[in-house]
Amino acid sequence: MTDDAPRATPQADRILAGLRRHPRVEFQKLASTDEARAALKASLPTLVPFGEADYAGLLPILDWDHKLPSRIAILRVYGYYSEPTLRAGEAEYAARLEQIASRDKFPEFDVPDFAGLTADEAYEAEVEPGGKIGQLRLVSTWRRDIEHDDAHISVQLVRRSEEFKKLVATVRRRPDYLGDLEAVCWTPPCESSYTAWTIDVWYLTDLTASVGKGRSFLVDIETKRVVGVREFVVRSN
Repeated sequence: MTDDAPRATPQADRILAGLRRHPRVEFQKLASTDEARAALKASLPTLVPFGEADYAGLLPILDWDHKLPSRIAILRVYGYYSEPTLRAGEAEYAARLEQIASRDKFPEFDVPDFAGLTADEAYEAEVEPGGKIGQLRLVSTWRRDIEHDDAHISVQLVRRSEEFKKLVATVRRRPDYLGDLEAVCWTPPCESSYTAWTIDVWYLTDLTASVGKGRSFLVDIETKRVVGVREFVVRSN
């Protein structure tokens, strides 16, 4: 994508030091060896808060994949901009932990996980048994909330870019029903490998009954630049 990737910070140490474990993850000793913890730390991307100088707190959880034996664990990282939201997240975590304990009785198989806790930002990723983290993704629903002016500027920046002009020149007989450029969502640095948050602008080039394909343009709204281009695939099922 770009060479402007976020540099490593002490944030990884904060996350590992505060890492909570689902009781079923703890029982199976998933990613609990020194080697696994080292792999976890090495593959943790840097999280950059949206529009904030820093996080007031982070709540990292190694969660259960609802399988016994588990094939993976789920890393959830909840980020908080203020002490009140941090306290709300901690309270919900404690309540969920009690709920899990009340249902974690033989032969009860399925118990709740820690998805959906209150947070300003919520991320999740799959974690291999050896501790390596997959793509950490922002799962907060607000990522699709883009101000009208920001969306308009982003689309116009892409339209004027050389990357888009080259794409249009190569796409022949594109049907009108595929639509125009569309500002789809905010993309955090951990997904783009860019230093700042960007707006993801999509241009659909192909659509079947269940699969859509196209080109994604990442726009830095502060510097008014297209800073990355990548392909995307979306499935309706």
